[in-house]
Amino acid sequence: MPMAPPPSTSRFLLPRLSAARAISGRPQRPPPSPHAAAPTSTPQAFHAHLASLAAPFRADHPSTLPSLLTALSRARAAGLPLLPATRVLAASALLRHGRIPDALAQFNLLSDSANLPSLFCNSLLAALASSGSVVPARKLFDKMLGRATELDTVGFGVFVKNVSRRDGLAEVLRLLQAVHHRGDRVDRSVIAAMVADGLSREGRIEDAWQALEEMRSRGWKPDFVAYRIVSGAFKAAGRTEEEDRILKQKRKLGVAPRKEDYREFVLALLSNRQIAEAKEIAEAIVLGDFPIDDDILNALICSLSDNDADSAIMFCRFMIGKERFPSSDMLIHLCESLCKNRKGDDMWDFFRVLLDKGYCTNVRDYHLVVSFLSKAGKVREAYDVLKEMKRKRFEPNISTYNSLMEALCRENLLRPAKKLWDEMFTSDCSPNLQTYNILISKFAEITESEQVKQLFDHMLQKGVSPDSATYASVINMFCQEKRYEQAVEIFTKCAMQDPAAASSVLIVFILALCKQGNYRRALGVISCVPSNVESMNSHVILLKCLTDVGEVDFTIEHIKWIRSNLSSRFQSIMNELMGSLSTSASLQPVTRRWRSGTARCPSSRAPTYLTAAVVTTVGCTLEIISPYHLYLNPKLVVHHYEIWRLVTNFLYFRKMGLCMEQAQSLHSYELLGFVHLHCCLLTLGPFGVLYSCWKQHMG
Repeated sequence: MPMAPPPSTSRFLLPRLSAARAISGRPQRPPPSPHAAAPTSTPQAFHAHLASLAAPFRADHPSTLPSLLTALSRARAAGLPLLPATRVLAASALLRHGRIPDALAQFNLLSDSANLPSLFCNSLLAALASSGSVVPARKLFDKMLGRATELDTVGFGVFVKNVSRRDGLAEVLRLLQAVHHRGDRVDRSVIAAMVADGLSREGRIEDAWQALEEMRSRGWKPDFVAYRIVSGAFKAAGRTEEEDRILKQKRKLGVAPRKEDYREFVLALLSNRQIAEAKEIAEAIVLGDFPIDDDILNALICSLSDNDADSAIMFCRFMIGKERFPSSDMLIHLCESLCKNRKGDDMWDFFRVLLDKGYCTNVRDYHLVVSFLSKAGKVREAYDVLKEMKRKRFEPNISTYNSLMEALCRENLLRPAKKLWDEMFTSDCSPNLQTYNILISKFAEITESEQVKQLFDHMLQKGVSPDSATYASVINMFCQEKRYEQAVEIFTKCAMQDPAAASSVLIVFILALCKQGNYRRALGVISCVPSNVESMNSHVILLKCLTDVGEVDFTIEHIKWIRSNLSSRFQSIMNELMGSLSTSASLQPVTRRWRSGTARCPSSRAPTYLTAAVVTTVGCTLEIISPYHLYLNPKLVVHHYEIWRLVTNFLYFRKMGLCMEQAQSLHSYELLGFVHLHCCLLTLGPFGVLYSCWKQHMG
């Protein structure tokens, strides 16, 4: 098995490994906020702020780029003059996020007297060239030459390769002449290989052959890699005679490649996110059977696995062919990518090669194979590997069984799942909470209530405590079967065992009851929740469900109950409910309530203030009555001040804490909902003459 990567490559490996980040256990730094105000008081303060946003540990966070763009936009709007170092910092950060045009725009704003940082210029040169922007790359190259900015192998190598693909050998030779005495940091043998590769990939194989001689005569020293690239191109074209001649020249004129030079070059390409360029030069090394370190291949496989799984597998096969194996971290990253891209067949083909070569030497290795095959839906293959594992006297652990069990249930293979359950006990492997949850969730989904009950009782007998997922699955199933008493019984057990878990289970319970249309039962359940179970979110959800289906009576009843029994939480619940109004259903049920109420409401049974508030708000919002007429009515002010205040708030909603920007974006029903809920905070009391007031002013 390969040794762990040396420290010199850790900076290329770890940023790409979610598994490595999880294993490390290091505390995560707080992510930058895209809404954080950028200080624009001084250029120095802004530079410090931008430096904190562009810190390396924040590079992969999704909010980093929006934060950078927002900060730059605010600085531009404020007319803040940026320091040259700030321009370079911004351009570097944008380049790191793949925003090449934006990075170039920031770079072009540098004054002619500003110092051009060599490292950034070479990175930008490579990025422009590899993205096909050869003309801007050429301008940058000329600027670097004119300002005596030092070139390196990555910048010039990627640039000259892409120039060769577009403009041919003559232009390449002019570029080589231009940097002949100025490229102290340029590895000439590597550049020769890049030129040969670029010309060969464009089918200009005669030019590639000629380039070897031209570069050799100019002191660029093509090595065996360059000759191998060109000979391989002639072989692919079926021109074996020329291939033989090139191979003879290789032995006579070529120089041996320096493994360390190519190692540093590939790592530098990966660091600059030139993944395609790193892949192509590594292909030349691998296909030519030249030496390459395992840590380089591991880093390359990891970088390729996200977008080019086929190439990643090719490099893995090369390693295996050399009796070497990819590292576990790289294998995990590759398999995650294959699962994400639904390439289960490719994964199985690759795993078969690993298994044939004896990769699995312990339980951990077998678990990795079984778990990823299960995740990819290759259930039969995963089961075969499990049997092979047992034949070799490696006992699967509970995690391995759970991976396969979950896959079987996901594929609706319940008979094999039951068989695997029996095998676990035969192998003296006791199920854990995850095992029970997998099976209970599946059987609850298909309403196999007897199976669910048996499993639930079995886990209690074995001393395995259910969690919120267990209770939620069982309660959902009972609600679907309209066995509400059993559901209440299960929830009561949950509340007694784990009040914290009961809070989330209560939400599931309320939603399940509302889905069945059993709102009365939902009101009964939530009103009996023990005081040690947090229920605020459940109250909000229930009120939202009642509002959406037009159950106005139930809504009012529950708001009154909350006010009486949870007075300390009343305002918080109302505020949370207001936040959910953007997803509210139509107000037609409330409107119908208003219309029917005006026709049949006798004076002896006057509606409460809350009902009047609902009707008033609906009437004003739908322009059935005029809020201005109500506002100017002296009788309303004198005799029913609370209703008058509601109308005032309706007209001047900013008094209720609603900012103008929010108000402008609200639909009428959202504003109605806001006012409706705000009126719930006012004193409830009798109200008997609102309808006569309406009739008077509607006329």
